[in-house]
Amino acid sequence: MHFEVREPVLGLTMDLGVARVEITSTCGTLTFPDEVDLSNGEAVLEQAVRLLDSGAPALILDLTGCTFCDSNGLNVITRSQMRATELGVPMWVVLPPRGIVRRVSDVAGLQRRVAIAPDVATAREALAAARR
Repeated sequence: MHFEVREPVLGLTMDLGVARVEITSTCGTLTFPDEVDLSNGEAVLEQAVRLLDSGAPALILDLTGCTFCDSNGLNVITRSQMRATELGVPMWVVLPPRGIVRRVSDVAGLQRRVAIAPDVATAREALAAARR
């Protein structure tokens, strides 16, 4: 994949394709749709990579409202983490405390590969602490 790198528009929240994107001066947050599967996984990944390539200083993938996530959703998270690592960008994943998305993530061992937070506020606090 090749994307044009642009300056992020700070303070902007927008629905681009399948996921909601919020960009601030400290991070980009990509909020997953209700379901991530074969039908939309590549589109969500494309949005995450574009956000990273735009120069976001950090990335939060918010799965709080995601009620179904199969291996395509895990692929989005893993490949986003790989790109974030390449760029030296910290990344956090926000997972609901219970439900199918959390179970799938736990079974796949996601917590051994990415930083996980219970909510967006906690992820933002962790990113702020890491910058100090």
